[in-house]
Amino acid sequence: MLEIKEQVSTTRKELLSLLDGLSDSQLNWKPNENAWSIAQIVKHVATLEGTAAQIIQLGLDQEPNFAPSDIPLEKMILDRSKKFNAPERLHPLAEPKTLEQLKEMLHNSQEQFLSALNSIKDVSLLDKTAPPRPHPVFGQMSTNQWILAVPLHEQRHIKQIEEVKEKLQLS
Repeated sequence: MLEIKEQVSTTRKELLSLLDGLSDSQLNWKPNENAWSIAQIVKHVATLEGTAAQIIQLGLDQEPNFAPSDIPLEKMILDRSKKFNAPERLHPLAEPKTLEQLKEMLHNSQEQFLSALNSIKDVSLLDKTAPPRPHPVFGQMSTNQWILAVPLHEQRHIKQIEEVKEKLQLS
């Protein structure tokens, strides 16, 4: 569990470092009408992290009779050549946000996620339980797979933010 907490912390530091020095207008700039701004990406990351905390809690409440399938989460999530459509409930609104608002959202969602991790009493049950809600892309996953997917999801969006920042400098 310590390893995943370190990964969560390291990933978050990387995300925050990408935001440093950006103005509010840069944070809210969209490369095109169909793309998300950096602020929207960050809101999406925070929303998913908070939602995952709740899903993990649901998984911990299930009977330990789940047999997880082998899903190459790291390979699939970090491969930005494959696009995924987030469920509508995870789509960020277009309302502008300041850097401070985004940092507060990220802080709060990470607190929720770490609280869920800290509530785990028996790590041996993580691969034997599964939240009742399937993942929108990967289907039914173990509680442990949900936990592992969260920092990978953030890393995927760090790459997306880097792509938006490159376009921002060109405009």
